Amino acid sequence: MDPELLPYFDHVCDLIAAHPSYSVKVENAARAGEQLILNYHTHGPGQGYCVSVCVRNESLAKLGLPAPLEEHAHIRAIGKTAEECGPRMEAFAARLSNRYRLKRMPVVFLDGVPCAGR
Repeated sequence: MDPELLPYFDHVCDLIAAHPSYSVKVENAARAGEQLILNYHTHGPGQGYCVSVCVRNESLAKLGLPAPLEEHAHIRAIGKTAEECGPRMEAFAARLSNRYRLKRMPVVFLDGVPCAGR
């Protein structure tokens, strides 16, 4: 993990905590032990990458049924390329896990699809 990213994602966690709706949604999901999903995504060709902190119905997902992501927070301009997904989301997952005392590390999706190896 790139240690230089940790202070940046501490700041991102501070922004989530200061947001009137994001803070409540993320805190409630963490307290309920829900599996957080970090969906690293772009809004189209030539656009940078954002990340959504999401949850989904894990029971449906385990059955192989469609389980849409429910967005709890959206952060713009997190990265420029798909290749940055791994290191950036590893650092963000670590900071979220620490901040909210998560029982499970967040999983990472790239453009709505689970990333291999995470």
